[in-house]
Amino acid sequence: MVKISSRVRVLLIAGAVCAYIAPSVTAQTQSANEKAYHILLQQIADKKITIAHKQVFIAGAQDQAESLKAQIDGLGDVKASVQPMLDKMVAGIEREIAADFPFKKDARLARLNRLKTMVANDKISVGEKYRNALNIYKIEVNYGQSLEAYKGNHPISPTIRLGEDRYLKDEKGEFEINKKTNQKIEIFDGDYLRYGRTALVYLNVDGSDPYRYDLENGEWVSLSGAGTSVRRAIRIAYGEVAPGVVMAPVTPSP
Repeated sequence: MVKISSRVRVLLIAGAVCAYIAPSVTAQTQSANEKAYHILLQQIADKKITIAHKQVFIAGAQDQAESLKAQIDGLGDVKASVQPMLDKMVAGIEREIAADFPFKKDARLARLNRLKTMVANDKISVGEKYRNALNIYKIEVNYGQSLEAYKGNHPISPTIRLGEDRYLKDEKGEFEINKKTNQKIEIFDGDYLRYGRTALVYLNVDGSDPYRYDLENGEWVSLSGAGTSVRRAIRIAYGEVAPGVVMAPVTPSP
């Protein structure tokens, strides 16, 4: 029997232990490497998906840009077709005001002139011009569907008031203020009343001198004996009394 020294025995045991441990360490190293490899593959796949999403987004943005460019290129044709229509709308509103009852004419003409200036301005978009033209059409149409009263001077012999004489004063000589507008109250001869687009009348503050506008002849004519009914209609229009049926003085049929 061969005797093995203690030193050799220790070396053999150490070698055996190393031989036993080595496969385990190698397996652990391979497992860690495989895990890192799989993580790397997953990161690459995620990156590819992210890049694909970005490519889809860019492609969509390019398509949208092309569509917008095509729309912009077509704006010239739209402008060319809408501009003549706007000119016709302006001319139509002007004709309507000229042929209509002369109610609130200053305000209506001022609104029309602002539209004319806007339509002639190339820096303003066609859409904005068209929106304003439609708004004026709506206002003009609504005039035919309402009963309206407003202050004004006599249509034939208006009183001329200048400076402080234009405004109402109380007993102390101080200007009376409109609580809603916080402005001084202006003095007028009487009230105008518009029955839609059926009739336009005038009545003095004291209920005298009623007039009706003759649209056919373009002049104001006296409304003898109609002061009471006109006054009641004016009060209804101002909301001073409950609404009721009113009779509009119209041009008699031939």
